[in-house]
Amino acid sequence: MDQVTTKKFSQINQRIMNVENERLRCQQTLLVFLEHVSAVLLELVEQLVQQLLNQIQTLEQEWRTLSRESEDLIICMTFRIRGGNN
Repeated sequence: MDQVTTKKFSQINQRIMNVENERLRCQQTLLVFLEHVSAVLLELVEQLVQQLLNQIQTLEQEWRTLSRESEDLIICMTFRIRGGNN
């Protein structure tokens, strides 16, 4: 693999890990919040839950996009290695 592709692949993998870590952090925050919330704060809870669910959904979409980008890069490099770029 050439250096540019190697660097890009590494960056994608790092971004995937960052997205996954942030998604897990959001999920953990949501769980902790739900465990300790008072019924008096129901409206606030609903807003926070929706915000965290939206953020999790966005992060999951970003993860899928990055995974596809990584897979495409692997396929492209496989094609090049096999001589398909002559």
